[in-house]
Amino acid sequence: MKRNKNDGKMISKIEVPVHCDFEGKITIYSIEYLVDELKVVGFIIRPKSDTKLPVLIFNRGGNCEYGKLDDERLYRLSKYALEGYVVLASQYRGNDGGEGKDAFGGDDVRDVFALSWLGDELPYADKDNKVMIGHSRGGMMTYLSIKKGIDIKAAAVIGAPTNLLRRPLAFPMESVLAELVGDFTEKRSEYCDRSALLWPDKIKTPILIQHGDADLRVNYEDAEELVESLKKNNSEYKFILYKDGDHALNKYEKDRDREIFDWFSLYINDKK
Repeated sequence: MKRNKNDGKMISKIEVPVHCDFEGKITIYSIEYLVDELKVVGFIIRPKSDTKLPVLIFNRGGNCEYGKLDDERLYRLSKYALEGYVVLASQYRGNDGGEGKDAFGGDDVRDVFALSWLGDELPYADKDNKVMIGHSRGGMMTYLSIKKGIDIKAAAVIGAPTNLLRRPLAFPMESVLAELVGDFTEKRSEYCDRSALLWPDKIKTPILIQHGDADLRVNYEDAEELVESLKKNNSEYKFILYKDGDHALNKYEKDRDREIFDWFSLYINDKK
């Protein structure tokens, strides 16, 4: 993806309080950074360490203000930082006071790339060792980032939509897509562009795919179908389907996260 002059430039950084469970262990910064000359809001969560650490880009789920990074989600990302990563996360353009408009997998994919470029400039981040996690819509953003050539060693997705052409979709996804992407008939190509099931050959990054068979928001059968295509392409992947697992795999939180970091350890140089 082409980088504009100021993409990834950090223009503000404010330290924010951490949960008492992590006092003295991590630092959290709320940041503003530029993408397409828009101010986008994000976060840096890093362990207190004197060594360079690999970078973990976290792509949030939801849309617009729904699902944005809040105290509960920052708690989760704080745990991820303690796994030995500099965690970078974006609210995406147009959200949490940022400029622009959430496009649900359109130009806002550039917000993810710019965050990666920002990470390249951090003195405490190992730019040669980057990984990515995406939950729900964030999983779609992860697939799109891989499709567009983002520089990461490995990725993991949880409950990721891979087929926006499926009808019916779980409520209220069809109305959300109509608002943020456009009319299903008129903008069909946009829906195809966001559906990894239609371009499995573009998924060349080693990827861990986790889904629950009781996910009421994203149909796990689409993930299964994508996995079959990845298998035919001899792609590097691992697929785990959790019995009675919900959209976020809350029932399997420890297993979910352990699988993620075990997967990353196979590809991060200093964690082998």
